[in-house]
Amino acid sequence: MESAPLILTKVLIPKLPPDLLRRPRLVNFIHAHIERKLILISASAGYGKTALLVDYAHDTDLPVCWYSLDPSDNDPRLFLEYLVASIRQRFPEFGERTLAVLHESSGGNLEPVVNTLINEIQERIRDYFVIILDDYQEVGENEQVNAIVDRMLQYLPENCHIILASRTLPLRLSLTTLTAKQQAAGLGVNDLRFTPQEIQALARQKHQITLSDEEAAALAEYTEGWITGILLTTQAMWQGLFRSLIRRQGTSSQVFEYLADQVFRQQPSEVQDFLLATAILRELTPPLCDALLDAENSAAMLSELEARNLFISRLEGPGPWFRYHPLFREFLEQKLRSEDPARFRALHRRAGQLAQADRRWEAAIYHFSHAGDFELAAKVIEQVASEVYGRGQWRTLTRWMDALPQDVQVVDGARAGG
Repeated sequence: MESAPLILTKVLIPKLPPDLLRRPRLVNFIHAHIERKLILISASAGYGKTALLVDYAHDTDLPVCWYSLDPSDNDPRLFLEYLVASIRQRFPEFGERTLAVLHESSGGNLEPVVNTLINEIQERIRDYFVIILDDYQEVGENEQVNAIVDRMLQYLPENCHIILASRTLPLRLSLTTLTAKQQAAGLGVNDLRFTPQEIQALARQKHQITLSDEEAAALAEYTEGWITGILLTTQAMWQGLFRSLIRRQGTSSQVFEYLADQVFRQQPSEVQDFLLATAILRELTPPLCDALLDAENSAAMLSELEARNLFISRLEGPGPWFRYHPLFREFLEQKLRSEDPARFRALHRRAGQLAQADRRWEAAIYHFSHAGDFELAAKVIEQVASEVYGRGQWRTLTRWMDALPQDVQVVDGARAGG
């Protein structure tokens, strides 16, 4: 049976956008490490991975074979067809033997096809060249496709190099040996975050806006260098809303829509539920999440979120501590509050009780207040007012009290409302 036509745009290098902001520090990293067998670029949606790859592909003198993956590529035979098509874009004489073995093969054993592909690269391609696999998360859980890529990484000749970009860490690839032999390099979220200087350049190039160093630093801190947040925020700036945005620390509905469509809805239901429930916490640990949810699997779930690059950062300190990206957490909290207000209040109340039991007074007041249990928040303030005041932290005490409604009373002279 004849194969269905391949989609040509999946194996064509995207054109260089005229308004693409060049990020030399990242492109230069790829240039400096391209002799490695693998460069892994892994970060959540919206950090500019594809833009970086396009920039590199147009900047390098090496032939680049581009392959944009989608869910259909979970068929390992189709994956191999597209991989060959990608290489043939730069080396038209390549692939006849590999495709012949592929079309003659039957069953699930594709190792002979991969071996033929590797041998054909060795025999027919003399140039140093690069294979770019973009959106690898689309096949990240597929054992057969990962086995193909693993075998390629193990046996490809030294003139072939792979750059793999993924929203999630490709945990099914065997990268330990490559890393030990210094044959792998990588860029992660911390590398891909936009610096204040890059934000200034972005605003100037896209919207002809000149940001001061202070404004750029504030925007970098607010978005934590997340490119999509920056792009959408600078659009609001273009509409004259920047300073009010910074003042109220709000987010545009476009940010929320992006998170909802591109990140949250693509997760399994159990991951969605965990994200929504734990978003009420400003910092997360496995024991705290277990206690909040009456569960026993929070350590595994947090590790999975980290592997999926789901806008979660590991914090310094004893034991595993995490927190969500502020924009993502705000999206999750707003979603939970609007769709299930009773659960939103119950989770905050439970978190307040846990914090109170652990003598984490700031957290207890925060959670009780968000649960709407202002009387409980006032009782915590009453409980610790003397201690806090005695330490000279009267500003903290004032801030707690000012956050309470006027009709809520705090004894000991802390508030005389009511």
